[in-house]
Amino acid sequence: MIYVLLTYLLAPWWWLAKRLRRRDRIERILLVQTAKIGDMLCATPVILALRQHYPDAQLTVLHAPVTGKIIAGLNEVDHCIAIRSDSWRGWGGKWRLARLIAAGRYDLAVNLSPSLPLLCGLIWAGVPRTLSIMPTRVGRTLAALRCCIDSTEQHRPGELVLATKQRLLQQQGIAMGLRKKMAIAASGEAVCDRLEITRDNTAIGLAISSANKLKELGEDLLSALVARLLQDYPGQVVLIGGPEDGPSAGVVVGRVQGGERVINAAGAFQLDELPALMQRLKLFIGVDSGLTYLADTFDVPMVVIVGPVDFREQRPLGPRVRFVSKQPSCYPCAFVFNAPYTCKTGDRACIRRVAVEDIMIATKEVLND
Repeated sequence: MIYVLLTYLLAPWWWLAKRLRRRDRIERILLVQTAKIGDMLCATPVILALRQHYPDAQLTVLHAPVTGKIIAGLNEVDHCIAIRSDSWRGWGGKWRLARLIAAGRYDLAVNLSPSLPLLCGLIWAGVPRTLSIMPTRVGRTLAALRCCIDSTEQHRPGELVLATKQRLLQQQGIAMGLRKKMAIAASGEAVCDRLEITRDNTAIGLAISSANKLKELGEDLLSALVARLLQDYPGQVVLIGGPEDGPSAGVVVGRVQGGERVINAAGAFQLDELPALMQRLKLFIGVDSGLTYLADTFDVPMVVIVGPVDFREQRPLGPRVRFVSKQPSCYPCAFVFNAPYTCKTGDRACIRRVAVEDIMIATKEVLND
């Protein structure tokens, strides 16, 4: 609570700064989204809405370094500021964050990452108009800071987070759709060609991991699934992931017969090169991860293994999506604003109970639509 007390002690300063900087015309906007890939993709509808409502304003996005390639090439974004979450630790870090925000002289800030450091930074910076979503459960600290924000909108249990964002913007008369968008690098086509991924839309993409290991399928299930896909479908199976997923992909390739039709693409693509791959796929299979939302951005037919996630809150919204969900008594335990990284029961039943046949049934349903 020390930072709340400090915020209140500084109130005369930041309140005066807000009043002196306030002007009728919105010329500079800051959007704050410092979460990972999937959350940034789900923030792009907000970017599109702000650009449409304020066509002449400069729009800056404060983001985590990993998401830079999603937004850096968007015409709707004028400036990007990459920031690491460990940079705002302690009093000094939060003060530097506030100075960084204040230096932009923004007229409007829209915060999609409702954490103590970011709220303090926005308040201390004296941004004239601040909007922020609030988590499903607001503790005492955030509740005390909430009254220092001009407009807030709290997420409701079981509600699509995009709907929360829509309500926040509607307070300012800003209409928001659900369409996502990301930057596309032309070099992605060359990577696809180098890997000899066919252009006939017969390949099936399979995400082999997740940043949150609680959600990942594991090498045994992946190997069995690849073997079944090779048996039932004549096209390629493309294993998709980052450089750190290379060893697991290698294990899977080594376990299956017909490995010449399995392409290990782990680490082969930069983030903004992946759209070229997605547009060559017949189907994408994955868990709740950034790759899944990237595929959804391009309306790729997909099967999503839900795992521990409450997919009422955030999920792919494309026209051809099937969900595979095993729901033990502890389900759901992972939420947008409260995401555990270890299994409370120790058995990951929501993943362990998923069978290859469950995924194949969903696959056939999607492809027969």
